[in-house]
Amino acid sequence: MIRTIFLIALAFIPLLSLAEDDEPAITLKAKIKQLVLLRQTVLEAETEAERIEANTDFLHFMRDALQHRESFDTPFDTIPSIADLRSGDGYFRMINWNLPMDDQTNKYYCFIQYYDKKTKSNKVIELKKGFRDLEDEYRKVFNDRDWYGCLYYKIIPSKKGRKRKRAYMLLGWDGHDAYSNIKVIDVMRITNRGIRFGADIFDYPHERNIRRYIMQYKSDASVSLRYDEKKKRFVFNQLVPTQTDLEGMHEFYIPVLKFDAFVWKRGKWQFVEDVEVKADARDKIYNDPPEDQNLR
Repeated sequence: MIRTIFLIALAFIPLLSLAEDDEPAITLKAKIKQLVLLRQTVLEAETEAERIEANTDFLHFMRDALQHRESFDTPFDTIPSIADLRSGDGYFRMINWNLPMDDQTNKYYCFIQYYDKKTKSNKVIELKKGFRDLEDEYRKVFNDRDWYGCLYYKIIPSKKGRKRKRAYMLLGWDGHDAYSNIKVIDVMRITNRGIRFGADIFDYPHERNIRRYIMQYKSDASVSLRYDEKKKRFVFNQLVPTQTDLEGMHEFYIPVLKFDAFVWKRGKWQFVEDVEVKADARDKIYNDPPEDQNLR
């Protein structure tokens, strides 16, 4: 069924003709239209096997589209239920989406794209998920070949120290399993050797030497993790177990209307407990990713 839909969708792409440089003369606009159709096929698939098959086609076409010479300057926001995020300094963009599985976990896909002025070409790095080890994940430094996988919803240029160039703070969400979700504050660095996730720039009294901050909580809870632009800080709910005897079992943690924060001081993000938060009419107390991104 999926292959039939896929072949019908291909009919919407004009026949290829060869330009003088022997490259297929297919427009980026046509490629994006094809990506829209393929992503809709993923979202409408009735079984996990069909979703995986359709996503494989979508992934293949996304790789091709991001190689187009005009792709970096072209929004992909017409494609349903993907994140197309750009860094505030315009240096890179991130294309990111999730694939829901029947066991209520998610697989994640992400491309980092930036324009290389030296070669005058688009550089595309595909993040490859290697493993998830929640117990020690907050201490690990990951790269593009063993990415932990999540759905990002905010990029914030980081404070720059002498040894940190092209560093960005990321806010992400993971529909971890049937029982819990995760939100994360992470650090991403773009270096000549590739992408690095995680850095020793958090001062957190409850755990030493963390390289990212992870919040795990009950799957039906709504937890806020946001960046306060006015006060330049990360603000998030305090989490408590639903019962005192469930201490340490984070799938039973829920938010309370008390907030903690990370504030930049003395070269690190310092943890501050019990901060005052005043939401104006434009703010939400809770800011989960849009519902159409949390597919199942």
